[in-house]
Amino acid sequence: MTESDINALIGALADGQVYPYVVPLNAQGESDVLPPWVVFSLPSDVMSDVFCGQAESAVTVQVDVYSRDMDEARAIRDQAQANLSVLGLENISRFSMYEPETQLHRATLEASIIV
Repeated sequence: MTESDINALIGALADGQVYPYVVPLNAQGESDVLPPWVVFSLPSDVMSDVFCGQAESAVTVQVDVYSRDMDEARAIRDQAQANLSVLGLENISRFSMYEPETQLHRATLEASIIV
């Protein structure tokens, strides 16, 4: 599982403003795009061992949607989950929050994918 695999499935969301790991930043370290945008990452890859070697791997995918509107952030997150469901998502966690320093709502999806 690679970032390219994830981008192929969700890259069109938020009018194509989908980025691996971090949104583009300007010289002042602030986001260089207008919301909404999506940032995704693959924060862990846990391999299972069996007697004859390694078996499957559980890759964690995290998708964070940033928007000025919580309903919009949740709707984009829901679409990301639907698009990624072809990968057989497991252990799905979804949560939402408001980030006062950026004045943006964030809707997050975390899930495991067995590969």
